[in-house]
Amino acid sequence: MFTVVIPLYNKELSVFNTIKSVVNQTYKDFEIVIVNDGSTDKSVEVVEQIKDDRIRLIHQENQGVSAARNTGIKHAKHEWICFLDADDLWEKEHLMTLKEMISDYSRHKVFCTSYVRSNNTLPMIQDNSVIIIEDYFKEAIKHHFFWTSVTCIHNSIFDEIGGFNVLLNRGEDLELWGRIGRKYIFIRSKKITAIYRCEAENRSDLKFILEKSRVYNYQFLDNSTDSEKAYYNKQISNVLKSFIKQRKIEDFIKLKKKHKGFISFSDILKY
Repeated sequence: MFTVVIPLYNKELSVFNTIKSVVNQTYKDFEIVIVNDGSTDKSVEVVEQIKDDRIRLIHQENQGVSAARNTGIKHAKHEWICFLDADDLWEKEHLMTLKEMISDYSRHKVFCTSYVRSNNTLPMIQDNSVIIIEDYFKEAIKHHFFWTSVTCIHNSIFDEIGGFNVLLNRGEDLELWGRIGRKYIFIRSKKITAIYRCEAENRSDLKFILEKSRVYNYQFLDNSTDSEKAYYNKQISNVLKSFIKQRKIEDFIKLKKKHKGFISFSDILKY
């Protein structure tokens, strides 16, 4: 039923526990497609220690996480694609929760559960309710609920929408969710079934390049909904504000000029 796509690049300290969190799922109908994106550490050796016929290891030269995820989608044998980063963890009921949602909302193609950050010291309030999100942007402007490692997407959507944008190295996942959000309803369970490991190795080792970021490449379209425009207005304004704080004047000017006519100084002050 599920293909679990794990992009892998230099995660030798984390990947064993990540894979084990999938193998130990209560729901067993899945395959794991691990795409080794040119790792230079012992990540591959760690993966090969785990003996499970459901694991397939695919190798490619280093092309970035978007290309690795796209490779995993291409090689998927099942109709439902789940993503899991090689340093995050699933609770045992993650796939079972998704299976039940898919059965209950069989007309839909985009699902997710909820997650908690590993550095969260607040007690978790259990909430297993399911909500229908008809407007992705209206919900996402509050918080990024559709985090990569809790997503489950029918493979037909990638044929229609396309995969991750390999030209981006910042916000490539959010860029794809935005394209999906223009056409599809999202079904979200508030049940926490995944852990975002903030302390994992090389979590954010990519150099920020403005021209390869989602906020720089977004196009304000005439047919975009008000909620979509408001969502990107906030995202871009927040980045502009961060440039001011970091005194990145050149990047500020570039991004402000790129979206001239859509982002005002009052927008930047508002968020």
